[in-house]
Amino acid sequence: NEFSITCADGSTATARKILLATGLKDLVPELEGVETLYGRSVHHCPYCDGFEHRDQPLAVYGAGDKGAGLALMMKLWSCDVVLCTDSQEEVSPSMQERLQERGIAVHTEKIVKLEGTEDGHLHTIHLQSGKSLARSALFFTTGCAQRSDLSDSLGCMRDEKGGIIASHRTEESSVTGVYVAGDASRDVLLVAAAIAEGAKAGVAINRALMTEDGLC
Repeated sequence: NEFSITCADGSTATARKILLATGLKDLVPELEGVETLYGRSVHHCPYCDGFEHRDQPLAVYGAGDKGAGLALMMKLWSCDVVLCTDSQEEVSPSMQERLQERGIAVHTEKIVKLEGTEDGHLHTIHLQSGKSLARSALFFTTGCAQRSDLSDSLGCMRDEKGGIIASHRTEESSVTGVYVAGDASRDVLLVAAAIAEGAKAGVAINRALMTEDGLC
């Protein structure tokens, strides 16, 4: 197999193997004020940023049971957690009971804006009723999407989450000669995992090329 590549500037190249490391884009909530706070006190990953906000008053932004699940998870880092559903999908009765048992208040009304310092530290969430929530950080669960449609155009299979399916041994996708590393697979979304996948894919590509050339 040989792949033909056309770049945005019109230049072209060919390759026998391709490694996709196109990653994902987070679907950041469209809330007033979020731009200056995202990455400093508004986050999508509790494993990446939860520890830095331990023991602080936290808010979770998310709809229905998915938002409730993240709120319950955040109790690992703080005893003071609230859930803001922003007038979206309702939390099921069973999850409402679990939230109540853990002392997690649920605010269903829409968020008007997030307010924080110039250097990106959240301090207040303003609700439509005029009520304000004093919070030091907000974690959201609004999902993510593939940053590139290259895998689609190549015909790579995806799983139910939209991640590119790849072999855990070689990182090769369902299309022979196309490999995947990093968040595009939607497996474990961590830098350390992405580095390991890239190394595995690089070794597998090298071995595949050597085999094709009769060198091993």
